[in-house]
Amino acid sequence: MTLNRYKISSKSAIPTGKVKIEIVTKYDAKERMAPATITLKANGKEVGQGRVERSVPSIFTASETFDIGMDLNSPVSLDYWDRVPFEFSGKIEKVHIKYID
Repeated sequence: MTLNRYKISSKSAIPTGKVKIEIVTKYDAKERMAPATITLKANGKEVGQGRVERSVPSIFTASETFDIGMDLNSPVSLDYWDRVPFEFSGKIEKVHIKYID
């Protein structure tokens, strides 16, 4: 698996309080490593968008699990490396993952 790093961030500060965060991934094709457009939404409004020119070609390793509320191994960005496990101090009410075609 090759290592590619992409940064996609919001254009403005994310609201505080009860917020619905969405990450929409739209692949260009149904094939391994297909490019994709990533859209970030907060409370239904687009707050950022970017491109991933090469998506992950396979599943994640056991050491890179899907962590929620903190990252137990490596952070989402090297910008946060010195703050691992970068624990979220708020309350996560619900996580919903939906695969769409």
